[in-house]
Amino acid sequence: MNYLGINCSVDKGFGKVIVVILNSDNEVMRYVFKSPSVFSFKENSAEILNWHRDNIISLISQYNIEGISIKKTESSPYARLKNSDIFKLYLEGVLLSLAGSIGKPNRHFYKSNIKAILNDPVIFDLDIDTICANFNVVNCFDDIPNVEVESTKDTLLAVLSLKRKIVI
Repeated sequence: MNYLGINCSVDKGFGKVIVVILNSDNEVMRYVFKSPSVFSFKENSAEILNWHRDNIISLISQYNIEGISIKKTESSPYARLKNSDIFKLYLEGVLLSLAGSIGKPNRHFYKSNIKAILNDPVIFDLDIDTICANFNVVNCFDDIPNVEVESTKDTLLAVLSLKRKIVI
């Protein structure tokens, strides 16, 4: 079975989605989509949401994805959300809704969920190579820009959590 993990963010005014696919051969692949136009919550958010949605639909079809996970944006209930934070939450919701509407198992995970599911309280302190070794996953990631390493790791952990939840 193939699984897809998603991490949503806003980077320099562009909506960005990092995708990690875990295939049935236990290999992980990575895709990054930056929206084609600068993010503006008031002017073109629907256009950007749909563009990202279409990219995810393409990957679901191409890789015959059986389940989708999202590493949820961590936020304090007392924090004032910026427009970019609201956009990330909308994008996460749109992508989970997409998964549900096409009948794919889907989950969103906070860090605490991931630590519990993977039974490792320090899993976020490990690097990607160590995580892959611990879970017998072949790391097929090309060079990851430093600014995307943590998001990629979070997404990898979310997709590993989904696999464990579905298989158990």
